[in-house]
Amino acid sequence: MSEGVDKLAFQVEIKRVLEILSNDIYDSPYALLRENIQNAYDAILMRIAIDTSEGFIPKIEVTLKDGIVTISDNGIGMDREVVANNFWKAGSSGKNNEAAKKAGVVGTFGIGAMANFGVCTSLRVITHSIEGNETIETYAERESLSISEKCIEIKTSDETREPGTTVIAVLDNSNSMNEQGALNYLSSYIQYVKVPILINNKVASQKEYLSIFRLPETTILDTYKGKINQGNLIGDLIIEVNKTGYVSIKLDKIVFQNTPLMGDISLLQGRGSVMGLRNYFGLAQIPVSSIFNFGGIVNLSILHPTAGREALSRESISIVTQIINVIEQITATELSKLSSSDLNPNFLNYITRFNRFDLAGKIKVEVKPFNEMIALEEITTKIHDRDTYFYGGRDPQTILAFANENSSLIHLSQSNPRRNIQNKLIKQKGITEVPDSPRRLKVFNRTELSLPEASLILRITNVLSDDYLIPDNKVFIAEISHQVPSMVEINGSTLEVYLSRESGAVQQVLKAYETAHEIYNGFVKDFVRNHLYQKFAQYVPSSTRQGAEALHKILMKNKELYKYEYSDLGDVESLISEWVSEKIEFSELLKQSSSIIRTHSQSVRLNQIGNVEQEVPSITAASSAEEKPKLDIYGALPSLDRSDDITNMKILKTAESYDHLNNFKMFIGISDRVFKKHLDFFLEPHTTKVIWGMHRIVYIFTHASNRISLYYDIELKQKLSAESTGGIAVPTTTIRTKNRIFVPVIHELIDFFDITEGTKEFYVRHDLITDFSS
Repeated sequence: MSEGVDKLAFQVEIKRVLEILSNDIYDSPYALLRENIQNAYDAILMRIAIDTSEGFIPKIEVTLKDGIVTISDNGIGMDREVVANNFWKAGSSGKNNEAAKKAGVVGTFGIGAMANFGVCTSLRVITHSIEGNETIETYAERESLSISEKCIEIKTSDETREPGTTVIAVLDNSNSMNEQGALNYLSSYIQYVKVPILINNKVASQKEYLSIFRLPETTILDTYKGKINQGNLIGDLIIEVNKTGYVSIKLDKIVFQNTPLMGDISLLQGRGSVMGLRNYFGLAQIPVSSIFNFGGIVNLSILHPTAGREALSRESISIVTQIINVIEQITATELSKLSSSDLNPNFLNYITRFNRFDLAGKIKVEVKPFNEMIALEEITTKIHDRDTYFYGGRDPQTILAFANENSSLIHLSQSNPRRNIQNKLIKQKGITEVPDSPRRLKVFNRTELSLPEASLILRITNVLSDDYLIPDNKVFIAEISHQVPSMVEINGSTLEVYLSRESGAVQQVLKAYETAHEIYNGFVKDFVRNHLYQKFAQYVPSSTRQGAEALHKILMKNKELYKYEYSDLGDVESLISEWVSEKIEFSELLKQSSSIIRTHSQSVRLNQIGNVEQEVPSITAASSAEEKPKLDIYGALPSLDRSDDITNMKILKTAESYDHLNNFKMFIGISDRVFKKHLDFFLEPHTTKVIWGMHRIVYIFTHASNRISLYYDIELKQKLSAESTGGIAVPTTTIRTKNRIFVPVIHELIDFFDITEGTKEFYVRHDLITDFSS
């Protein structure tokens, strides 16, 4: 057997190769449009680079009709050599030269026309080069393609015409395209291209991303403009910040690793993803990690996609990551100078992620009892001339104990990263953390008490028993840690109240005992209401369901005992007559009679308007004597009890603002009818809301149990202005005298009750709503 060396021919299954090639590039049949539009765009860029004539108007037109796709451009065109050696030759590109790179072309892979045959059955190309007078037309069919035989038709004709190229593809039966599908698919690739691209005569390009990825002009509060020169990056940076601390970024004139880059970067916080462009043509999304959650556009000549177009190259991603990291460093530094940085959650994440606590000066923390948000850079060991402590827990009793007239309490946020930042900087300032609860250092026995102190213990004991229905109570004078003014504890069934001898509020009440005994009782009641009530509110029987039910029974009893005025009964009897004569149904009789019974008129004469300072002097005296603590001002509170005073006034005004009265300057007395029927309701702790609009002003008083609400509806004869409408919760500032209940008039409504002459009359409706369902 003879030995020898034989050779085999290298064979290629053309159809299978085209399948593989097209699958690598085409994620959709519409990718045929993307690739050919990119080629058309590159041809136009190359023509722009050499054609300076004013008459040249670049344009790309795409038509889809009856399974035939046509892509036309007026770019540089191709001569015979480029058609043969680049367009029809896979792996060869005519754009890997200096002229093409200078023009900013997008594609350089050299895949050419072959991949189109994964979608189409035939391809016809008509082209005219800018440098010649020949028009070249070539044609090939997928079934005839071969690597061993000539299979592509080509013909040349001499003619003078505008340069450009037209590609005509006939789709196979398994692939179809329509106009809307083309617009949807191509949007991310071509929407920002500066050249007009028309899909069936609809412009799909020339959007301006600089305006899309920018904060609205009217919301911008701060702008930073500066030159980046950090590491490998140089550029001009603009940072714009709105009132919520959110930012937009523009970076241009970029030099990276000493190489100038064509393009720019536009980013907007909260947009989520970053799209890579090359000369405004979309490449792929960039998987870059952004602490500020930047989304937008990175349009740089240095970016390259992978061959399959599914992503950018690793080198491209690395470059973008480096640039955005520098942008975020500068953004964080500049944002740290603005008070609005406190509102930017991504800025807080940046501080903790990179341990940049030096940037956290403008981050705010809550300071009680003032309920103020103060920047960390302003926090000191004394705030408002009070010793400062901080607390990270949630216990309301601890907060009430340490946030008082003697000390300020910094209350840390319950959520991170804000809590971590606050905790770090506050500890750096040497501020003491409070224990979980204050401590009684000493309880004074009765032999150590002064006469005013003993009197105060007795009076508070009576107030707790009589006004708050807590007969089992004990009151002590004590020395309490951390300058806490008072503590409330429950020991078995006994409520124990400890008052610090050093408390400024206690000292004011004791002073009233010695110097103004006639208003001493009012002082004590206000002290309990303002300084102690919220600490023992949960132990007040009326705040429970059983207490609310008991109150409801009392109110219903009052309702049964109340005698209606004759005028009201006259209206009701008139209705009864209509029912008897069958003019109305019984259901309508019930409805209208109930409304009449609850509705009555009230009038106020000029001589029924008085001053709080004259009518209830002990209230304003208390205001000037002690500072009112700012606790939960919208929580349920009892009335300001001045039941020893009598006044015939229906409206009370103050000569000045009093903190003790929550700065309200006018109070209106509720009608005599409601006073008689619902006095017991107002003796209980309640919240206050006011709603107003058109002719109506509605007060909603809600019992501490949240099970009983009293609606007090005032209908004015004059209409409120269109601008005067709204609804708010207000601090409960109900004043009780022996014969009247007064409620506050908010500033916006004072003019409607400020009588300068004559009499003001208005209608009043009232109703009691209960809910004992749970």
